[in-house]
Amino acid sequence: MLKLVEIRGVTIGHGKPKIIVSLISSTRDRLQAEIEYLLQKKPDIWEWRLDFMETFEEAELIETLSLIRELTFPSPLLVTYRTVQEGGQGRLRSNAYANLLQLIAKSQLCDLVDVELFSEDNKQLVASIHAEGVKVIVSNHDFEKTPPKEELIWRLREMQFINGDIGKLAVMPKRPHDVLCLLDAADQMKTLYADRPFIVMSMGDLGVISRLGGHHYGSSATFAAGSTPSAPGQLPVELMKQLLL
Repeated sequence: MLKLVEIRGVTIGHGKPKIIVSLISSTRDRLQAEIEYLLQKKPDIWEWRLDFMETFEEAELIETLSLIRELTFPSPLLVTYRTVQEGGQGRLRSNAYANLLQLIAKSQLCDLVDVELFSEDNKQLVASIHAEGVKVIVSNHDFEKTPPKEELIWRLREMQFINGDIGKLAVMPKRPHDVLCLLDAADQMKTLYADRPFIVMSMGDLGVISRLGGHHYGSSATFAAGSTPSAPGQLPVELMKQLLL
């Protein structure tokens, strides 16, 4: 039986896929303006892409996070530090990466923290974030290709194994068949293995259909563009709300 994830009145894993919008501004003032612009779009979940920030001084990060929480409350808030290895801007590795995520979790100013599947000591990192009462999305991104279906399923299962509350898998298609491969993997995961929600997406123009119809294959949420897309193929949030299949 699928274990639903409930955060601040939003149920992930049941009903329509939840729309997540990423905040990617590099300064506090720009973030505030970005949020004020997007509030009228009413996303289900907000994501702060911490790796886009110009500074990583601890006190300033927490102050910025506090402002984001205040402006987006009571909607659920996800904080992500995406590394360059997975298509982001972040260059922290190993202990520095883990310490940053633990700092964010200990602040009690967000509901979810993203942990990359192939980060060092990933299972211990997930457990340390859970110890702060914060849920975890375990993620993996491949901006170069779509791995074989068996590998996709293994990665989604591994996200469950290390006890992520939600798994997230994003891959790049080279041909239309790659999109079908991802959706087939998602369907098999849903049917045979999933005991908690997961999110899948095929990126770029070829993969847009996975963002719009992925929930039919088990995907429980989708990412939409706010002021600027944070990944290839994201549709504007208002268009996503109109077109969700």
